[in-house]
Amino acid sequence: MKFSFKIVVATAGLTLLAAGCNPFVTKTPAGALKTTNGGVDWIPANVIAGNAKLTLSDYTISTMQFDPTKKDTIYAGSYSGGLLKSTDSAGSWSSILSRIAVYDMAISPTDAQTIYVGGYSVDHGKLLKTTDGGKSWEEMYSEETTSNAVRSVVINPDNSSEIAIGLSSGNLVKSFDAGRNWVLIRNFQDRVNRMSWQNGSLYVVLQTKGLFKSSDGGVNFEELTSTIVQKPGENSFFSNQTQGVQNFSQLAVNKSDPTEIYVTTDLGAYKTSTSGKTWVRLNVPIQKKNSQFRAVSISASNPRIVYMSAGSTIYKTLDGGISFQTQGIATGGFINYILVDAELP
Repeated sequence: MKFSFKIVVATAGLTLLAAGCNPFVTKTPAGALKTTNGGVDWIPANVIAGNAKLTLSDYTISTMQFDPTKKDTIYAGSYSGGLLKSTDSAGSWSSILSRIAVYDMAISPTDAQTIYVGGYSVDHGKLLKTTDGGKSWEEMYSEETTSNAVRSVVINPDNSSEIAIGLSSGNLVKSFDAGRNWVLIRNFQDRVNRMSWQNGSLYVVLQTKGLFKSSDGGVNFEELTSTIVQKPGENSFFSNQTQGVQNFSQLAVNKSDPTEIYVTTDLGAYKTSTSGKTWVRLNVPIQKKNSQFRAVSISASNPRIVYMSAGSTIYKTLDGGISFQTQGIATGGFINYILVDAELP
């Protein structure tokens, strides 16, 4: 089965960046696009430097990140093409790591040349590290069990030597010495989809069990989405519906107000302003066939501006989820990742 990904990249007046995929279409527009006007117009940006036969549309993109110190430098992780890097705002790309299916990456908050890449290689989950911006790599973690990918990587912003990785098996593993040694913190017994470490808290999104939060580095966890995964008749959010959420995708936490969190699910997008005590399903104008929400990202410069995706459509709110604008992207795939420029909305 061939996957085609769609990446939406914002540059120059950089706004946002996203990735998408369609597991059922073998030939579909994919690759990179960039917007300089908040998603109104999109420009292709697919060139791979020095390669006339391949473009970024030939790779299945999983995640993308800005270099925190160089606005024009962007990294793109790929399930099929390793890790790629652009130093000209997605004008062109070059491969800096191959022979690994990249699921996630994390850049050190104290040294942008230090990057951790998690993924899957030779039937085992792997974590690789570079300290020179991708010129050389060292293996820091190799999972003993097979078919157990490293799906998420996060770094403690208050201690760059403290790293956590989440695996397909549900294992949460931590290192306190920049990846030299590892200890199992918890087995959630559910696939880890995404993690985030900010405002002193570690957030973990599990595929079916939902969102969990730890305020002590992973020693204890609080379940935040229990009210939207409960079954009918249990005094739950879904008492008048046939089922609760069965699949969680991604999360976004407001950095200026961590009580405000967004999650994307198979039943739509949800928001809490009470650290998970109550949730509201957002009234997004979505077609039923695109009900699986995936990407979500909050603007760092204005947290009331939020981008999310379902299918090949990006939804943008300027008022914290009260109303939405839509922008369809010309792809048969779905948008899988959105990254908003930290300086512009």
